[in-house]
Order: sequence, then structure tokens, then C-alpha cells
Amino acid sequence: MTDNELEREVETRSVFAKLTPLQKSRILKTLQKNGHTVGFLGDGINDAPALRDADVGISVDSAADIAKEASDIILLEKDLMVLEEGVIKGRETFGNIIKYLNMTASSNFGNVFSVLVASAFIPFLPMLAIHLLIQNLMYDLSQLSLAVGQDG
Repeated sequence: MTDNELEREVETRSVFAKLTPLQKSRILKTLQKNGHTVGFLGDGINDAPALRDADVGISVDSAADIAKEASDIILLEKDLMVLEEGVIKGRETFGNIIKYLNMTASSNFGNVFSVLVASAFIPFLPMLAIHLLIQNLMYDLSQLSLAVGQDG
């Protein structure tokens, strides 16, 4: 099959069976060339090249050692739902990190701005370093809620 024919076939088919390792890699690369993000689940020695070529290579704990080495993710349970749970938890964590960074940057900007403006108009320091440290400590304690909060 030519490359052009394969490019058309991978878009119309959803199952490919009894493939050699080179055919698996060729299909993966064609899907990637067509703009798809490709995940591949394999457990044998013959799956190692495709696991390496995939955007996300997935194997199981009972897979051959070479397949596990070529994988990005090794499933300890025989259930693909753990991937979904991991992605959801990762997105929640990323969202919480972004929230924390936004709130911390705005708080620190407010502190710096108010101290600079006040320093320009009054002859003494409006806040000492210890005051800023205590304020930041209290602020950071309030941000611990992000660690246990759900993304809504």
C-alpha cells in the first residue's frame, strides 16, 4: 500500500489486525502526520517500536521488559479508566497551580505597588519587612484550600 493510500485508509478504518511491528509504526506515523495525537497500548516485544513512536506509549505491568521500557505509562491495574482518572486529576492540579500563581502574583504586585506609592508620599516606611513576611505567611495559609478544593 502506498503512503497516499495509507493516509486515506487510516482515516476511514478504526481497527487494524495482524500487523507486523513495522506496519504498526507506519500506521502510527501516518496518523501523526495527519494531525492526530496517537496513544498505543502494547505488551509484547513486537510492540516496542510502536510504543516508542506513539505520542503516548502505554503498557501493563505484566508486559515484556522491553515494552515497559519503551512505554511512557505503565498501568498497574488492567483497566484503562485509571488513565481517565489520572488525566482528570492532572487537569485539576494544573488548574490549581495556575490559580495559585495568579493570586500570588496579584497579591505580591499589590504589596509592592502600595509600599512604593506610600513611600513616595510619607517620610517613613509604611510596612517593614517583617510585616510583609507575616502578611505573606497568612496569605499562603489561606491558599492551602487550593490543595483540597475541587475544580468547579
